[in-house]
Parts: sequence; structure tokens; C-alpha cells
Amino acid sequence: MMPFDDRGLLLGDGLFETILAKDGALILFDEHIDRMQRGCMALGLPAPEADEARVLCQSMLDGSGLATTRAAVRLTLTAGSGGRGLDRPDHPEPHIFALAFAAPRPEGSVALVTSDLRRNEGSASARLKTLSYVDSVLARRVAAPAEALMLNNRGEVACAAAANIFWIRDGRLFTPHRDCGVLDGVMRRQVMALVGVEEVQAPRAMLESAEAIFLTNSLTGVRPVHRLDGVRMRGHRLVEELAEALAAVS
Repeated sequence: MMPFDDRGLLLGDGLFETILAKDGALILFDEHIDRMQRGCMALGLPAPEADEARVLCQSMLDGSGLATTRAAVRLTLTAGSGGRGLDRPDHPEPHIFALAFAAPRPEGSVALVTSDLRRNEGSASARLKTLSYVDSVLARRVAAPAEALMLNNRGEVACAAAANIFWIRDGRLFTPHRDCGVLDGVMRRQVMALVGVEEVQAPRAMLESAEAIFLTNSLTGVRPVHRLDGVRMRGHRLVEELAEALAAVS
């Protein structure tokens, strides 16, 4: 049972990763645990050992009855208990646990609705996968059943509520620069390893002239956008090719 004084519960002080599992295998686990370890370094927390975290995730998956299907394994690390108010103990002892859920692949494309909630490009929580996700929760709730498009405080394109965003314009592929308040997504990195991508600071208006838009997420892979604030978006061969190229890891 989670202690009532856990800092993740009380303050959102911690990190998480959501890892796709297919037929009992943890997909891109090394990339996910590497991001969590980098996040721990940024937050000043002891980082989990990769092998121990893998055993924990695999044990939860195997014991969940989901090992023969498509599932999501969430690995959560909190700053542990102790300290007064905002102050951590001198030597924090993190709590780490895993949960597994069924994760059927979403069908088809998705609509985007621009959210009034802004991504804070100056916040550490915008660049790290911290437990502080309430802005995304609220943005998704308002946009539902569509996905929320989030701009930052400068009015630049940042991301979707739970995905990175890419667009094609004049035959070139773009994505927001990490300085825009963007999470360094695992699937984002996979796309950027396959094809040339320009990282930019772009106003929302740039999306209006895009040839195509797509989102990336570890559980949904490459997902095309068919509508932006009610305006129909076109498909594109490159989006289809990237989805096919990353099908094994999504």
C-alpha cells in the first residue's frame, strides 16, 4: 500500500514511463528506462537500476494475464516519503512500482482541437515525464472525444495532451523544438532516427498550411490527424510509410 506521506501522492514529486508490451515483450524498454534515469538526474533523485526495473515490469505483465495480448505497463517512481513540506530528506528513498493494463490499438486517425490551456515552456515538468499531468488531463477532458493541441505561453505549437506532434509542409517534416516545452518522446526519437526532421518554434498558423499532421506516442505509434479545429486535413504517403516502418515497435 502506498504510504499516505508519499511525495508523489502529495506533491507530484516523481516520474513515470508507459511502456508498450506485445505478446509478453516490453517494447523499447531500454529507451524508456534511459529517459527515466535522465529524469531522475534532472530532479535530483536516485535512479532505478535498469535490470531491476525490467524484472519489476515483466513480473507485473506476466502476473496480469495480459502477457499474450497488447498491453501497457506503467512504471512509476516517486521521491518516497519524508521531509517537511516541499523539502525532501537529505537522502531520499524512492518508491517504485509497476501496473499493467490492456491497451488495444486505437483505430484510424484522430481529430485535434486547440486547447486554451498552455504548456509552460519554462517548466521542468514540461520536458520531463513527471507525475504532474493535470494540465494534460484537463486539456484532454475538454477536447474529448478529440485530442487536445497544446500551445506554449509564447503561442507556439508544443504537443498534444499525450503525444508529440509532427507536420509536413512544402515536402519537409517538422516538429516543435524541445525548448517549446516538449517532452522528449520515445516514439518521437524513433521517427527522428528514420527521417530528417526540422525542430522549430512555430505558431499554430503553420499547421493550417500543413500538407499533413500526425501524432506519436508509445502506445499509439504514428497516428494521422484528419481534422484540426474542424478543418479537414489530408493524408500523406510519408505518414503511411513511417507508420509501417515503426509498426514492430508500436
